[in-house]
Amino acid sequence: MRILVVTDGRRGIENQALGLAEAIARLAQDHCEVATHTLSHNSVFAALPPSLQLALTRDFGLPEADLVIGCGRQAIAPLIALRRSGRPAFTTFIQDPRTDPSRFDLVIAPEHDELSDPCVETMIGSPNRITRDRIITGTLVETDHLKRLPMPRALFAIGGPSQTHAMGTEIIQTHLSAAKTLRDRGYNLLITTSRRTPDTARVAWEKFASDDASTWLHTPDSAGANPYFAFLGAADVLFVTEDSTNMLTEACATGKPVYRLPMDGKPGKFQQLYDALGARCGVKRWDNKLDIEPYPALDETSRIAEKVLERMR
Repeated sequence: MRILVVTDGRRGIENQALGLAEAIARLAQDHCEVATHTLSHNSVFAALPPSLQLALTRDFGLPEADLVIGCGRQAIAPLIALRRSGRPAFTTFIQDPRTDPSRFDLVIAPEHDELSDPCVETMIGSPNRITRDRIITGTLVETDHLKRLPMPRALFAIGGPSQTHAMGTEIIQTHLSAAKTLRDRGYNLLITTSRRTPDTARVAWEKFASDDASTWLHTPDSAGANPYFAFLGAADVLFVTEDSTNMLTEACATGKPVYRLPMDGKPGKFQQLYDALGARCGVKRWDNKLDIEPYPALDETSRIAEKVLERMR
C-alpha cells in the first residue's frame, strides 16, 4: 500500500500526518511505503482560501498513492481536487477542514473541535509519532549526556502564543518558577522550546539554564539532533504549556505524570481537551504538588489508524 503524506512542511503539521501514516503501516498486513509531498505554493496562492485555490487549479501534482493523508490548511484544496478527479486514492484529512467533511473520504478531528458527520472520526488531541521503540532508541542515543543528569528528571516542554493563548512576562516567570521548584526538590531538568516560543521566553530560559550543571536546554537553534524523544524517555515527570495539543498528547503517550503550565487567555474549546486528558491520564494544571499516578500510555494514534483501515476496507 502506498501512503502519501501531504503538508506545507511545517514540523508540527507534518508530524501529525506522518504519525498516522506510520501507525497505519505498522498495523497493515501488506507492505507499506510512506512518502511525503511538501506543498510549495507561493505566498499569494497560499494566502487564498481553499475554494479559490480550487478555482485556480485542478492539478496539485500529487503522486499516485492508495491512501493520501493531508494536514493543515494548504492540504485542503489538493485533497478535494484529488477526490474530484476520480483517481483511486482514499483521502484523509487531519484537523477540522472548516468545510463540508464529506468532500473527503475521511476527516480525523480532535474531540474538542466538536465536529460531527458520518465521515468524521474524532480522537483525544492529535496524531503523533511517539512510540515505545522510538523513545527507547532516542534515549539510548543520549545515554552519555543523560548520565551527567541522573534521576529524578523533569521535562519542561515550552510552546508559544497561538490564536487562543498568549505568553506574557508574568506567565514566563510562572513557568520559570515551576522549574526552579523542581530543581530545588532535587530534579535535573530537561528543557525544550519550540519555534513558536517568543524571544523573551527563550532568553529567560537561556539565562535560567546558563552555567547550571543540572539543566539541559535544547532550542531550535541548538547544535546537534533534537533530543525530544530522549527527553520523553528520560524524564520522570513532564510539564507542558497549555497551548500545544501536540505536546500534551505526546507527553501522555509516555504514561508518566503530566502537568499543564498555564498560559494567558481563555481556554475556550481547549478546556474540553484538558478535561479529557485529565479524565484519561490525570493531567492537571501545576499546583506545586507531585501527586499524579502513572496510567496506561495514551495511544490514540494507533486507535485511529485502525479506524482508517476499517474505512478503507
